[in-house]
Amino acid sequence: MKIRTKILGGFMIMALVTVIVGVTGLLSTMKLDSIATELHKLQLESDSVSRVLNAHYGWRQALTESVLTGNQFKGSLDPNSCALGQWYNSDEAKNMNDPELLNMLTKLDAPHEVIHREAKTVVALIEAGDLQAAQVHLENVIFPKATEVISSLTSMQSRYTDIVEAKDAESIRLANFTQIINIALIIISVIICVFLGFYISNLISKPLVLLAAFMKKAGSTGDITLTPADVDSINRLAKSKDELGQAISGSTDFIKHVTLIAGELESIASGDLTHNVKLLSDEDVMGRSLKQMTDNLNNMFSEINASTNQVSTGAKQVANGAQALAQGATEQAASIEGLSSSITEIAKMTKANAATADKTAKLSATIKENAETGSRQMDEMITAVAEINDASKNISKIIKTIDDIAFQTNILALNAAVEAARAGQHGKGFAVVAEEVRNLASKSAEAAKETGDMIQNSMEKAELGSRIAGETAASLSEIVNGINESSQLVTEIAQASEEQSLGIGQINTGIDQVAQVVQQNSATAEESAAASEEMSGQSDMLHQLIAQFKLKESNAITAHIRG
Repeated sequence: MKIRTKILGGFMIMALVTVIVGVTGLLSTMKLDSIATELHKLQLESDSVSRVLNAHYGWRQALTESVLTGNQFKGSLDPNSCALGQWYNSDEAKNMNDPELLNMLTKLDAPHEVIHREAKTVVALIEAGDLQAAQVHLENVIFPKATEVISSLTSMQSRYTDIVEAKDAESIRLANFTQIINIALIIISVIICVFLGFYISNLISKPLVLLAAFMKKAGSTGDITLTPADVDSINRLAKSKDELGQAISGSTDFIKHVTLIAGELESIASGDLTHNVKLLSDEDVMGRSLKQMTDNLNNMFSEINASTNQVSTGAKQVANGAQALAQGATEQAASIEGLSSSITEIAKMTKANAATADKTAKLSATIKENAETGSRQMDEMITAVAEINDASKNISKIIKTIDDIAFQTNILALNAAVEAARAGQHGKGFAVVAEEVRNLASKSAEAAKETGDMIQNSMEKAELGSRIAGETAASLSEIVNGINESSQLVTEIAQASEEQSLGIGQINTGIDQVAQVVQQNSATAEESAAASEEMSGQSDMLHQLIAQFKLKESNAITAHIRG
């Protein structure tokens, strides 16, 4: 039954018991009222009999006094007009329903008639003056009949007394019975009310106490586990078809759903994102939110994993390029150092030629050969400087690539931080990883910018060295032409040697500057290689952190990773 039906049934039983008690009391009251009415009627009839008896005594006494004194009799001689006759003919006497009283009343008729008839004879004798005959007639005829009347009236009084006593006893018995019945019904109604109260309150409070205890424990401690005793109680209460049974059953389903969601969250917290969350319905808010969180985390970590792979690959390529650039710069520094030594020797030789101008003719051939050698070396230096310039441009492109990678990594880190903030408590670990990636991207961008500035400076200096080398090559060509004419213009050779000495000093200074730039490029390339190695290590660390999570496999994510 429904709780409403149980409560209404209990109150209906209470109402029924109340009605029974009320009806019993009402019937008893009506019965007692009827008995009281009968007692009052009997009392009136008994009083009438007493009044008639007293009147009859008075009538006989008056007749006796008339006989004794000879005075006129003042009583009634008509049997119908005397007190006994009037009462005998009244409705009160005719409506008697007691057989004994009716029998006694019937016996009064004959002696009453005789008394009044003979009383006329006695009155006539008194009026005739024969008091003795009147007295004899009174004693022998009237008194015996009067005695019968008095005996009948006295018997009627006794009968009325017996009837009144019987009615009074009946009323007492009825009152006692009614009192016992009412007390019994009151006790029964109290017992039923107490039983129904405990029964209904137990039906209502027991499930509510169990449910309230579980909700209090879950709300204060977060513990949603159920003991075997709780499970047995819930299963037993859930079998009830009333509203509380339905509430317990619904609460059980809700607890199971919350437990399932908690298990899914625990798996996600342990790094397993492969679970497929099943929705109970379109209105399943918790399930839909959990599913959306799992899908978003899968997508985010898949994209981070793909980006990490790309960053790692790019970092390795940059590291390899930087190492190659450093090695080439080292080789260029060695070549420029050798070229600087050669120019220094040329300067010494030019000074020697100026001091020994008279020996110029003899040594012109040798100087020509050395000048041609210097011209070839200068061409090689020009070619090397051009290659350095081209390599610097390539390095600039690589640095641009590193800058783009750092920019994309920073964007991914910002997106990861936003998603971690949306995840709340469960996204703190992801926020830390995103912050580290963003810091690494910032460092990479700063290193790339510094390297780009250095390379730009190196390119400018390389162009300056190329221009100086060109000028040096032109000077060497002029030297060769002058040597061809050395035999004829010794004086001009001496002057040209002085000029060559000055030009070679400038060339030596320029070569020293180029050597410094090449050394700086080499150091910068080594720093870039070290930064690339560091970025590659950080990328591997990020990949290991993401690898702790088990992600769902999908065609879109796999294609994105492969791409």
